Amino acid sequence: MSGVRQEKRLLEFHQELSRSFPSQEALLSVGLRWMARCVPVERLGVFLPDSSAENLLLRYCLNRGVWYEMEQQMRCEDGASFVRLSRGEMSHLSYRSPRRLLYLSLGGADEARGGGIGSGLLRFERPVKGKAFTAAERALASRLASELGRSLSRMRQGLASLRQLHRLQMLTELSAVFASSLQMESGIKLILQGIVRHFGFDRVRLYLVHDDVLRGELSVDFRGRVVSLRSDEIPLASGEHRFARVLRGEALDAHMRRYEERLLYLRLVVQGQKTGLLIVDNLLSQQGVETEDIGILESFAGQIALAVYNTRLFKQVESLSLHDHLTGLPLRRYFETRIQQEIYRVERSGEPLAVAMIDVDYFKGVNDTYGHQIGDQVLKTVGGVIMKKLRKFDFPARYGGDEIVVFLPQAGPEEANGIMARLLAEIRAVKVPVDFSKAKEIGVTASIGIAVYPQDARTLEALLQRADEALYWVKSHGRDGVASFKQLMQEPARPSNS
Repeated sequence: MSGVRQEKRLLEFHQELSRSFPSQEALLSVGLRWMARCVPVERLGVFLPDSSAENLLLRYCLNRGVWYEMEQQMRCEDGASFVRLSRGEMSHLSYRSPRRLLYLSLGGADEARGGGIGSGLLRFERPVKGKAFTAAERALASRLASELGRSLSRMRQGLASLRQLHRLQMLTELSAVFASSLQMESGIKLILQGIVRHFGFDRVRLYLVHDDVLRGELSVDFRGRVVSLRSDEIPLASGEHRFARVLRGEALDAHMRRYEERLLYLRLVVQGQKTGLLIVDNLLSQQGVETEDIGILESFAGQIALAVYNTRLFKQVESLSLHDHLTGLPLRRYFETRIQQEIYRVERSGEPLAVAMIDVDYFKGVNDTYGHQIGDQVLKTVGGVIMKKLRKFDFPARYGGDEIVVFLPQAGPEEANGIMARLLAEIRAVKVPVDFSKAKEIGVTASIGIAVYPQDARTLEALLQRADEALYWVKSHGRDGVASFKQLMQEPARPSNS
């Protein structure tokens, strides 16, 4: 082939490869068919690096014009001729037996930096009795291989950029979902599932800081299986656990360095505050974590940290707006919303619902005699007793001043009376220290009135009014007791004191 004709074919080859191809395979198929016309061969094979970039795989073969997809490994120990050729350290390799073979590099000096094995190899094959490859054919094939290698490298870079852009968009969307999620756990689940799905990791785990403990949240594996890690708690004070050391920013120890290519620890830090640890790994597949993915995930870790921080801050603000800061009990508006929902529920189910009004006896006298700090301590202590001693599904709230209201689902008059009598006994056991008093402490009692839906009233306002009437009856008959509105209607008896 004359020099002019050769240059023309190379230009046409370049123009053909400049087209847009849907995949790497499509590009290689077109490229090899062109090569087979320029340098007649029986077979043309493409060797590409495997996922570990440590060996070459025969991935595609053009045999007498028929295209095959394959996966045949060529082991490449460091320093072997094929590795040197793939890195561009040799011009070619040729063999006469058992077939006439010509190996050429696809270029890839850039990919070979840092110990890689380059972009790959091409293998030209002719029968053993066929014509030997001439110097001119080797030169032409080498230029064609370099052109194909450059096109392959550009496609890989373009695909990598598109993949990274897609991942960035996906992570941004996940961050927005997490930040807007009302339930942190559901947001965390979406985040972790998205990371596994789009990055292809074997597993992703998230640990969050709670006071002096690093507590596991969730783990998601490559199958999408979600596992709770709530039982996994790591003390941060002692700092002996490797996760605690990573969170402090200490260097990886020898054990952790063994897996650092397949295991990535990402600290979640916002405004200097450590909020948690995101851990991704490929310990099952033994695939390394790609460098470009590390950069994206490090950036994303900051977004997760900010989302966790903002979610916690929102919950704190929300809790403060719905709960009394002194007693820890829900506030009146929160109570009224919840009990109205409960009334709607019991209207359908027909179950009873009781409301109890609790008033600390002689509370004004405590404030006047011992001061508001002691009065606050009394309310705080009584609130703690109520929170601790009621059933888990009962709902108490600070209604105003020293008044506390409780709704008791599934409780009729007798059961409500029993629950409140037991609670009153617990309140009587309260002793609030008063160092400057002669007795060094004061006791506490309470008056409690009960009304039951729907027997006593069928609206929330009327139900609270009936409970308040029962409470007033107890206060007017010596305090320190429990009475229900039903008792008031039956007989003017003394309130229960047990």
